[in-house]
Formats: sequence, structure tokens, C-alpha cells
Amino acid sequence: MSDTEQTNRLGVNILDQRVLEAGHIFREQSISDSGIDAQIEVKDRTKATGRLIAAQIKAGPSYFSKEDENGFWHYVSDRHRDLWINHSLPVILVLCDIDKRACYYEIATEETCVRTANGWKILVSKNKTIGTDSSLDLTSIASPIVAASDYSIHAEQDQSHANARRVSLDIVVHPGSKPVSKPLLGAIVRAALKDGQSSQYHRDELSERVLGGRPIDVVWGFVYLRDIDRESASWICRFQWISPSLEASSRPHAYEGEQDGSGLVIDWKGNTELSKFIDERRASKADFLKHVDKLLAQLPDVQKGLDSLLERGDQSPHATGFAVLAEEFESMWDDSFAAPNECQRLNQAIQELLATVGNAGLIWAQRMSRRPSQVRSLMSSYRDKLDRLDADISFLRRDVR
Repeated sequence: MSDTEQTNRLGVNILDQRVLEAGHIFREQSISDSGIDAQIEVKDRTKATGRLIAAQIKAGPSYFSKEDENGFWHYVSDRHRDLWINHSLPVILVLCDIDKRACYYEIATEETCVRTANGWKILVSKNKTIGTDSSLDLTSIASPIVAASDYSIHAEQDQSHANARRVSLDIVVHPGSKPVSKPLLGAIVRAALKDGQSSQYHRDELSERVLGGRPIDVVWGFVYLRDIDRESASWICRFQWISPSLEASSRPHAYEGEQDGSGLVIDWKGNTELSKFIDERRASKADFLKHVDKLLAQLPDVQKGLDSLLERGDQSPHATGFAVLAEEFESMWDDSFAAPNECQRLNQAIQELLATVGNAGLIWAQRMSRRPSQVRSLMSSYRDKLDRLDADISFLRRDVR
């Protein structure tokens, strides 16, 4: 083993230990995926969540030579930057200090990757380390949580033959207020894969008799942004999983694309629709913040309306108009654009605020079907939540200036 290989191996081992100390799961990438060396699966206490982070690991003193007071600059090519930004998992760059046995990291985004004359650079902060104190930070950047309502399986087919159980799936995405992104679509693929791997469907009695009870060997599928895209076969990505235990003679032709080391491959090649779809809807930071400020300027009216209702109930002049006020507040927000990456946490808080105001308006509009004490309790809880969200949004708003 060369000195470089030994240093790289030490870096992987140190990160493995630090991730374990943080309470998460470390998986070295056994199959080559240029630019990605490992995956981290975050845990919720003792339970694995399926939420992942991809990591590129750099170890040795040479990676700490470009230091300033805030961190360490790392320089990358266009190819590596594009791989990180366009990956279906959030990607972190990890710099391992062999002597200190410390791991510093930064998430690779359009904001953290800075253009240089010959490529890109990213500042890895001295304040972001992986270890016992980093659990919350890693959890906040892992791949999104996917709800059952985020996608639907429109077609499930048994494509088995005598030597392998094979399932194909057609998936349609229903993101709701979530921003459409590769991390979200990648998380949906992994959730749908679990559905395919647990399939009990057989196309006929013969297939069930021959292969019934046998584990699924192959799952593949296509993901569509809309129902109409499925009708025209305009998929945004396709995926394939082949069981590592399946004999070579029974394996289908393998897809090319992102590999996660477990047999899953996600193929984005030839499909620029996602980037076009997102880019066309992406608001600039300035426009997004103007929209936020316009909405927040009307929030005091909603808060005052709720205060008046809680003080005087139906006798308040605000009573009959509150449902309309809540509806007007919701309608001020333009859902036709996507938030900039830097503003995603702020956008999530805004979505929660809109939902809270909408729920309050709905409850008040339907109050005749509820007991007065129940209505008052619900409205009071919504009022308290508005104050908390107002404070959270104000903090996040200042944080992205």
C-alpha cells in the first residue's frame, strides 16, 4: 500500500469512528462512484431513518494548506462541482486531519461552491466537525423525509422468469409544497424501491406457484413529475436495483448512473427536464425575500384578528371576516416559483406559517359544528404557534441577508 493509499485509508477510518460517535451509521462506498467515497445514514436515537448524506473524503496535510481564519479552502474542477451539486443525495466534503483525528465538513451547494479563474473552491469551516456534538447538524442536512403522500405507484408489474423475481414500477411524484429537487426525487426512489422489494404481486398462478415466497431479485422503475408525463413516457429519472446475491447469468443489463453500493442505480442521463423545470421556477434571492417581506407585513393583521376573536368571540367585528382574512393571507404567497437553495429553511417555515393560518381560518369558518370551548382551545393554540413561527421566520430572514 502506498503512502497516499494509507493516508486515505486512515481518513476513512477516522470518519467512520467520528460518525459512530455522532450516533449515526457510516457506509464506505464499495462501488466506485467518482467524487463519492461513503454514505452516512442518520439515526433518530437508536432507529435508522433511511435519510442519507453522501461524503467525499480528503485526508492528509496537503488539504489543510490553504487556511484562513474561518476554515480551509479546497479547490475542485467543474466536473466534481457538477457531480456534487447534481447528486441525488446531499453531498458533504470532509477534510480529515490525521494528527488531530478531526473531521471538518461543508455541504456542497450552489452557494458554498465559489467560482475561481480555473474552476471552483469551497470553504470547509473550522467550526463544523463530525463527532459527538454534530448529530443535529448532520440530521438537518440529510436527504428529505418522504411521506406516503409524496408519490404514488401507478403501475406495478411482475416481470419474473424462472430464475429471478423481477418487479417494475411506474412512480408519479406529488411533492405538494416541497421543492422539487434531486435529493427529494432520490429519496422517493429509495422509498419506492422498498415497496418493490416487498411486493407480493404475481402476474398469474403459475408465477406464484414457481416463485411464491422467494425474495425479489430485481426492481426497476421510472419516475414522472406528472400523470401526463407518464402517458408520454417522459420520465425524469429511472432506477434499477439488482440483488447482490443474484447469479450473473440471471442479471439483466445494468443501468449506468449513480450507484449507492447496495445495488441501486439512479439514471439521470439524457433528461435535462428536471434542471429546466427547477431553473425556470427558481426565484432569485432578492425576489424571494421581497415576497417574504410582503407576506410578513400582513401577519400582524392576522395576529390581531385572532387576538380579537379570543377576547370577544362572535361579538368581535373581526369574527365574520377572519376566515376571509386568512384566505387572503394564504393567497398572497406565490407557489409558482421555487425558493433559492440558500432560503430552503426559510421557505419551509413560511409553508408552515401558511398552513397554520389556513387551518385557523378553516376552523373558524366551521365553528358552528364544534363546541365553543373546543374552538377557543384550537384558536388559542394556533395563536401561540403564530408567535413562535413569527420569531423563527424573523431569525431565518436575518440569517439569509
